[in-house]
Amino acid sequence: MKAVQITGPRKADIVEVETPALREGDVRVRIQKTCLCGSDIPYFAYDQQKLLDEGKPNAAGHIDYSRPQVYPLPVGLSLHECVGVVVESASSDFQEGDFVLALPFDQYGFFEYLTLPESRIFPLPEGPVSKQEILMAQPLGTLLFAWRMMPEIEGKTVAVIGQGPIGLMFNSLLKLRGAGSVIGIDPLKERAKVGQQMGADEVIVGGGASSSEQLATLTNGQMADVVIEAAGHADLAFNDAVDLVRVEGTIFEFGVVDTEYVDNYPFGKVFYKNLTVRHSVGAKDKGDFLAAADLIAEGKVDMKPLLTHSFPFEDAQTAYETFVDRKDGSIKVLIDFE
Repeated sequence: MKAVQITGPRKADIVEVETPALREGDVRVRIQKTCLCGSDIPYFAYDQQKLLDEGKPNAAGHIDYSRPQVYPLPVGLSLHECVGVVVESASSDFQEGDFVLALPFDQYGFFEYLTLPESRIFPLPEGPVSKQEILMAQPLGTLLFAWRMMPEIEGKTVAVIGQGPIGLMFNSLLKLRGAGSVIGIDPLKERAKVGQQMGADEVIVGGGASSSEQLATLTNGQMADVVIEAAGHADLAFNDAVDLVRVEGTIFEFGVVDTEYVDNYPFGKVFYKNLTVRHSVGAKDKGDFLAAADLIAEGKVDMKPLLTHSFPFEDAQTAYETFVDRKDGSIKVLIDFE
């Protein structure tokens, strides 16, 4: 079968690999649609060999930094948002022809076929919405998992830093769950319109001191009750969140950081403002993905505004470049295997 392998910084090649054997309880899925995520960026965009040679390997995960040569990266790394159809099953829970969400282990998902234990396969409704939209059940499921740690937001003013895919989904979910005011924040002007389409009452274009001043104006100096950091790979976004949240407010950290230790952590401000800081990563419950699929299928969360680009599997290189470089207003970049 065909797969994608990152063979150097910003270089993705199509390779041929063997299809793994089907074991008891496994399900083989022919992938139809996939999508790039912000957590995929370091694997493609960062020069991992240079980082290793300088003694500061990036904490991207799933890369063996003990080897003297990092590249090529393992085949299939990095992709984890995948839907497709079951073509072979050694599980009583799934039959040939079932439409499913497939969750690869450790982001090893850039293959024509995924062979996974039944615990990594989830049934999806087929028909109410497009495959591209229902594919978003994977990232939306991580937001539903995060919601368990979220403070009370009904009637509250919530600022969302980052109006990329995750931030936009937070906009929709916050309005659905009763937030009083949702204010998006992003440095890219073209994200403002989409942010409002996805549920934001206002979108501040900017960052740093500028966004803090604009939020103060919008809230009559009250600032946000809750700030969700959904930028990802932007370590200083947390510092912005500290300035945007009110005294005794809550910061919810969702964006992926690039390093284990963040410089310039504003401990004094966090301490004296008496802030609560919470965070979440991934999802641990099958129910989160199933509930996310239902929200999309029932039209309660409209994913169409963020699905901006799609490329055939053979154009994986272009897909990565478009997503990483935010070309042509790209937000969510899909890869089509059909």
